[in-house]
This record gives sequence, structure tokens and C-alpha cells, in this order.
Amino acid sequence: MVKHLFVVLAMCVLCNVVYSQQENSSIYHNLDFGYSIKYPDSWELEEYQENQIVSFYKQEENTTIMKHLQISVARWEDGDLAEFVNSINLKDLENLYPDFTIKNHHQEETTCIYELSYTLNDVKVNTIFYFIKEEDNIYIFMAMVEDSNKYKNDRETFLNIIDSIEFY
Repeated sequence: MVKHLFVVLAMCVLCNVVYSQQENSSIYHNLDFGYSIKYPDSWELEEYQENQIVSFYKQEENTTIMKHLQISVARWEDGDLAEFVNSINLKDLENLYPDFTIKNHHQEETTCIYELSYTLNDVKVNTIFYFIKEEDNIYIFMAMVEDSNKYKNDRETFLNIIDSIEFY
């Protein structure tokens, strides 16, 4: 009984957190590529290449690298997600950035995530590459932020935005 009560309370707290995040968010709809996504109200939005690339960003004080999340869509009819990710070969970044490291990698059938760390213009940055295969499209999320004590919170924000995607 106590265990069930704890589960119910935990779910209520979680629902309140999710509700709070939704209260302060906007929804972007991309009719050309069939998705919508929630992002924080305080972030800016820009579209490029006929909505094929969308950037959400927030400039913060005392940072060189702007916190941003970019979404691009690639048509991929030639295979599965693993083949697409292998065709990109993120390891090639080692040639551009001597301190390049893959901090985390996880792959499933329709999703794949890489977390990278490297130095860009004398600033240490963390980048998340998140891939989602939906029908014949690959949705590529690239989130970048300066390496700092805030990275854990920024990472959570990025993943919440990515998790909010809905396809139609």
C-alpha cells in the first residue's frame, strides 16, 4: 500500500513538472516535414533552406558559444538508421578537433544519440547529436553549449525539447 502511494505521489510530482515546462513553452509546427516540437518561450527561432533546417537558440551573458538546438531533415530511403549514422562518420571530427572525444553513445532501431566534447575557437563545447528515423526521413538534432557546470541542466533542456517532437 505504501509503495503504491509513493508511486502515485511521484507521478503527481512528475505531472506538475511537465505541466510547468509546457506553460512556458511555444510550439513550432513544420508542415513541410511533418512534425511539431515544443521549445522554451525565451528562445529565438530561425528557419533556413525552406524549413529543412530550423534553429532554436538563446544567447546568454558571459558565453562565447550560443546555446542552440538545430533540427535538419534528411531523406533516407537506402537503409536503416545505423547505416545513415555510419555514413556520417562522426569520428572524422577528430581530424578537425584534436581534443575531440565521444562522451556517450547509445543506439536503438529508430534513435541514436552521441554526446561529444571538443574545443571550438578556444572554448570547450559539448554537442549532442540525436537522430530519429521516421518513415523515410532522418530527423537530425544538433545541440551545442559551452562546457560548464550548467551542462547537466542544458542537456536536460535539450533532451526535453527533442522528446517533445510529434510526427504527423
